Formats: sequence, C-alpha cells, structure tokens
Amino acid sequence: MKNKLINKTLKFTLLAVGLTSVPAMAHIGYGGRDFGSFTGTAAASSTITNQAASGWHGWIDGTDADWGDSHRTRAFRFTLENDADVKISFKEQAYVTPTGASVIAGIMPGFSLYKGLAHVAPFAADHDFAVGSIAIRDAVGGVGLTEGSFRALTDWSITNDNNDPASVFTYVGHAYDGLGIDYGTGVIPGADGLADHMVSKVFHLTAGDYSIFVGGTDYLNSSAPFTALGIEGMVAVVPEPETYAMLLAGLGLIGFSVSRRRPA
Repeated sequence: MKNKLINKTLKFTLLAVGLTSVPAMAHIGYGGRDFGSFTGTAAASSTITNQAASGWHGWIDGTDADWGDSHRTRAFRFTLENDADVKISFKEQAYVTPTGASVIAGIMPGFSLYKGLAHVAPFAADHDFAVGSIAIRDAVGGVGLTEGSFRALTDWSITNDNNDPASVFTYVGHAYDGLGIDYGTGVIPGADGLADHMVSKVFHLTAGDYSIFVGGTDYLNSSAPFTALGIEGMVAVVPEPETYAMLLAGLGLIGFSVSRRRPA
C-alpha cells in the first residue's frame, strides 16, 4: 500500500527515538471530547471545537493490514438513551490555543463509529503499547505485524497498563472526506464524494455508549514532524419517525381534552 514499507520503517524509527514519551501520548481519553447524553426522543445536537489530530494520516492508517496507532486519531464519545438517527460530522478548523500556539486547518477527515468506550477513571487509560494491548493484536494480526491497535473498518480491542479486561470497540460504520482513496489495495469504501475538508454521515443507532475515532486520510503526509491539525465535530440526534408520530398524537389528545373541558 503506497510504499508503506518506507513509511512504517520511518515510523518505527521515530518511535524508538521517542519511546520514553510514547505512553503519555498514546493514552486514549475523552477529555473535552464528550458530546454528552441524548435521550433520542427529542431533537438535539452538540458541537465540540478546538480539538486536534496529530498528523495527516491517523484514520487511514487503521484501514490496512497492519492497523494503526490510535494516538494519531482523536477519540470522542456520546451516550444515546433510546434508538434514534444520529448525524455525525467533522470538519477542519484553524484556531489558537490558550498558550498562543496556532493549530492549522487542512485535515481531510475520516472517522469510525463504535459501540463501546475505552477505560475511563478510576481505571487506568488504554494505550497501544500496553503489554496486554500488544498481546491482543499479536493474537489477531500476527506477532509484530501491527503498528498499533486502531482498526478503522472493523471491531478492535485495547487495554491498559493494569491489564484490565479489554475495552471492546464494536464497529458500527465509517465515513471519510474525498472521492475515494486507493493506496494500492483497491478503493476504500465510505468516501463522501466531495473533497472539501469535511465529512458527515447519518447512522441509525440503538441505546448505548459510543466512541468516535477521527483522523486524517493522507498517507502522503505521514512523515514527522506530525503537525497538529484542527478539528470541529458535531453530533445531532433526530428521533425516529414513529417517535414524532407518538408525540404529535399525544399533543392532539391533549388539545382535544382541553377543548372538551371548555365551557360552551
């Protein structure tokens, strides 16, 4: 896949050089990236701004045989209390951090949606380089044949340094910006058909906790330094049509009841 051997060699070299700092970088967390809880019975939306992915390629790197490093993506979460249609959107965003650092736009975003969450406090955070995480992916992908735990197009699991029972991400679906990407193994499905630095898709979901992993789709810019690329995301919930019908019927009954009680 597009001279992946060169890219992988470079990534592993960089990993070896900065190994002491990797665990802190690689932990999966949802800090500042929780869209909140939605009833699913009322229209609602939540937008999160001023977030960033590390590098241009994090999502696309999870689509190949050796999977990807999850900390090149950003994890978001939300909770749905009842079945509903949910629109998920991400787009590029340039912003300035509180310390005055500039975060650039330009990402071609891709995201995958999963049912399930990573470990959250009081549990230790999950990361690709935990002994248990490596064991999980070695058992599935082959010893030493993956560069990380993230899989963009199917289920995957990961754990923490305490080797707690694995966090399981059950794949729901994905979407990515552009006309369709082929890095040597055929066009990857899920392109939105328009390369405009934004992507959205509607999913019909059941109640539960969900994780969204977002990153870039450009292998051509997968070399260090890994630029911080700004992202804005939105989750919008639309109740099922039958829910609306029940609501309207209820309002109709209330109106009828009130009219019956009015004096002649």
